[in-house]
Amino acid sequence: MAPCLPSELTVVLAERRRAIAGAATGRVLDLGGWSDHLREYAEEPTMLGDLHELGELDGVFDMIVSLVRTPLVQDMGVFIEGLVGHLAPDGIVAFLEPTRRPGRAGGRRWFGARAQRPFGELHLDRDIPNEFRERQLFVTDLHRFEVASVAVPLRPFVDGRARRNRHMPN
Repeated sequence: MAPCLPSELTVVLAERRRAIAGAATGRVLDLGGWSDHLREYAEEPTMLGDLHELGELDGVFDMIVSLVRTPLVQDMGVFIEGLVGHLAPDGIVAFLEPTRRPGRAGGRRWFGARAQRPFGELHLDRDIPNEFRERQLFVTDLHRFEVASVAVPLRPFVDGRARRNRHMPN
């Protein structure tokens, strides 16, 4: 059975998706997931139909947009390496992703909630900003918020921007 995200996220995150698209400049790669924000882009973005297509792309992008894609990713290292490989030297990764709350309390809360309602193959146990920081990206802007209308493991979200960490070796 394919992983499925709650339909409530479509409505709750719509304004944030449009804001991300409206702020995009240059050559844009949208990792897919939704289409209601596409008209907000100044220029038509390159779209992925499937995350596996990331490795098949050519060229670099000024902005890469990831809208609730990380729960579908099994190997974050490979995923982030793919993003960095397609990111222009001064490019930005814009992300709107579910995340685990930081620290020990977040880990305990997530573990207890997962036991109550499993999410199958969705990977919701990651601290997304920390995943980016550990793998060649510097988080420049970060806003944490909660989506109250979904189950506990899917409530914490981050809306952020990241760029290449110029102080890390490639």
